Formats: sequence, C-alpha cells, structure tokens
Amino acid sequence: MARHSIARATPRSDFTVAIEWSDGSTSVIDFRPDIAKGEALSHLREPAVFLHRLFVQSEGQSLAWETPSGLIDFHVDELWQRAHSKFAAE
Repeated sequence: MARHSIARATPRSDFTVAIEWSDGSTSVIDFRPDIAKGEALSHLREPAVFLHRLFVQSEGQSLAWETPSGLIDFHVDELWQRAHSKFAAE
C-alpha cells in the first residue's frame, strides 16, 4: 500500500498538475514528457481532456483521466517519486 495519498489535484494549461498531498505538502508534476510519447497518452494533448477530465481515484491512490480510448491513470507512488526527484517541475 502507498504511504502517500493525493488530497487534491488541479490540472494547469501548461500540461502540469498541481498536487496537494494528504500531508499538506504540494508538488507540480509535468506531464508533457508522458504526452510526447503518444500512443494511449495522445488524448491528453487535447486541452479539453487534460483540463476537464482529471480526477483523483481510489481514495487518493492515483490520478486518472477518462479519455475516448479509456482510463489513463498514474499511481501515487510514481507521482510521489517524480515530484520529489531532482528533476521535478518548479
């Protein structure tokens, strides 16, 4: 089980997501590299999808987008690691 959980997530027009963690800390995750990979993630290039279809699921254990090709989700452990690496978005 994940040690961290997501309290709130706010998508931003620059294809980043501001995350408020359950411990009160905040992070910004840049999804542009993921979107650039294309394939299943290509729907996230559409601002209407990225900005308006994001939700926190599984009691804060993942971020997900509902897209025309199905659900795209990122687990909290991966997001926490990305947020706290030296390459995290400012």
